[in-house]
Amino acid sequence: MKVSVPKDFGDSNKKPVLPLVPEPIESIKKEDLAAVNSCSDPSDHASTQVKFSFKGLDGDHETPREILEWRCNVDRALTGLDLNGNGLSSCDMCKQFMRGSALGSFIAKAGALLVPRKADATVACELARDNCPPATDAGHVVADFNVLRAAVLTATTRDTLDHLNEAYDPEAFEDSLNEVVKNLLPNKTLQRVKRHLRREARKPIDMGAKQCIMHVCRINTKEIARCPPAFDDTECLTPDEIIDILLFVPPRVGNAKWIVKDLIL
Repeated sequence: MKVSVPKDFGDSNKKPVLPLVPEPIESIKKEDLAAVNSCSDPSDHASTQVKFSFKGLDGDHETPREILEWRCNVDRALTGLDLNGNGLSSCDMCKQFMRGSALGSFIAKAGALLVPRKADATVACELARDNCPPATDAGHVVADFNVLRAAVLTATTRDTLDHLNEAYDPEAFEDSLNEVVKNLLPNKTLQRVKRHLRREARKPIDMGAKQCIMHVCRINTKEIARCPPAFDDTECLTPDEIIDILLFVPPRVGNAKWIVKDLIL
């Protein structure tokens, strides 16, 4: 049987998902920037404000690093606007930071999350009505039955936006954002990033040891922690793994002692 091998198989020069050295920042057009006024005290909108601008997400041209940076900027913007505890307001605001395929993916995920929530609300009302005692002459029983019947009618006839106001909590909003990032990042991003750091990343000759350490730690704490599937700190490399990586990244074995020395200091 003939087996075809991909052209990039075994190619050590293949571009990594998250290179050790960040790519140079390209000039950004003013119309591509999203700007918010973040408050020094998010709970007090009369407090000192600072203008925070970042590039919106299109979903077609961004690199994996730009996608993860955008996700971090969204959290920063929502924190400055004191919207982290309000899922619906966060959803409306976040739509201003996206366009194109990214916005379409976000809206599709939000709609998909509402379907089971609406069904659960309807089923709960139906069960409450079925379990209600039959109507009698007792005024309070009749009143309770009428209230339950009205609740079932409301749950059945309400549109998507009505359920969005109640069902779209902060957890649902986070799931929608994570789905956008998951759809845009390459397959197996987490595994590929960790493998690159462990096996392929090398410190450039003109880079200092401390700067190299900072790059590795930044990738571990700021970018790996935002990768699918978990999207949290449980995915980060352990301290022992970081030390092994720092012993491996120097271009020459003799430089490894300097990196470990700088790490300890």
